[in-house]
Amino acid sequence: GEKSKRPVMVVDEVVRRIVATLRVREEKEGKDFGVIVMAEGLAEFLPMEFLKGIPRDEHGHIAISQVNMYRTFAKLISKEYNRQTGKNRKVTGLQLGYEARCARPLAFDVMLGSQLGVGAYRALVERNLNGVMVSVEGQLELHYVPFEELVDPATLVTKVRHVEPDSDFHRLARFLETYVNE
Repeated sequence: GEKSKRPVMVVDEVVRRIVATLRVREEKEGKDFGVIVMAEGLAEFLPMEFLKGIPRDEHGHIAISQVNMYRTFAKLISKEYNRQTGKNRKVTGLQLGYEARCARPLAFDVMLGSQLGVGAYRALVERNLNGVMVSVEGQLELHYVPFEELVDPATLVTKVRHVEPDSDFHRLARFLETYVNE
């Protein structure tokens, strides 16, 4: 196959920045606790040394769920914190699902998951569809989106969905932001 370049994360710099944020929170705000959220898709940008033994699909994309990025970063952050301060710091890596709400799945979660599963079955068996993403709209009505609409044919990576700056979703994100270094 043809070799291609890809952007690569400088892991040490990311870890140093996280540790710096931890220290600011401790020193200026007196907080020795917190949450760091990292998108699992960042695994695509890890250096190859972190991806050894990780299976790939037929297009060469890594199986992101197999990377255990959260555990890797927890260990690296603890180690760097100790190096900088001489103190130990417990950092726990966790891949969140519905636990993020600190509650068991709601009836809606169960219904949504069930409807998406039924939708996958119906796409394949009843409609003879292939190469679609199952989605829902409105009152959980099934909607099938062809992969061609989701994936860039040149890179075989899903297209970026931009958020409109004036949308309610964007305003919600701004509302929920917290600023560590103010």
